[in-house]
Amino acid sequence: MKNIKFKIIALLLLLLILILFLVPTAYQFYKKNSCGEIKISEVLITNDKTNILIYARVSGITEDIKRAILAGVPTTFTFRIEFYEDKKYRIDKRLAQIEIKKHIKYDRIKKTFYLTSNLQKTVEGFQEFDLARLAITEINGIPVTSIKNLKDDHKYYAKIKLEWENYQLPFYAEFIRIFLSLKDFETDWYYQPFHFQK
Repeated sequence: MKNIKFKIIALLLLLLILILFLVPTAYQFYKKNSCGEIKISEVLITNDKTNILIYARVSGITEDIKRAILAGVPTTFTFRIEFYEDKKYRIDKRLAQIEIKKHIKYDRIKKTFYLTSNLQKTVEGFQEFDLARLAITEINGIPVTSIKNLKDDHKYYAKIKLEWENYQLPFYAEFIRIFLSLKDFETDWYYQPFHFQK
């Protein structure tokens, strides 16, 4: 009898270890497949007379996202930008943290894509998906911090990440999300160095 209990406990421990190993692996697989080839690319950090400006583009929008938008699903793209001073022997100092939310909604009757942003008060309309995609997947000259906060001949870097959020269901219908193929995701952080000189 003791031998059977020992075997059951050993089997349960083995199963627990297997689950603890498989869950992180499955999450990484899910994250990779839900993001597909979506990544931050073509990042440029520059400055004008007063501010540090960041330009970036997202490449590789997946077919799932395109289908969701064309189906009229309200979709949000959130760019997270952090700007740091690169300290050689100490913890890097964060100088700025910005969140840019861009919302897109396709009106299937008017055949128009409507784009809003937390940076703009106006609503932009586009007739073609490619133009709407460019508008929602680019950030152009976003001021991150004042050049007054930077030291001459120092190294800095920006971290940029994109998160995609599908629509919000009413709380009583959230369980339906389990059966939908639309998934939230985020890209990995993209690092872009910047050397400031006056």
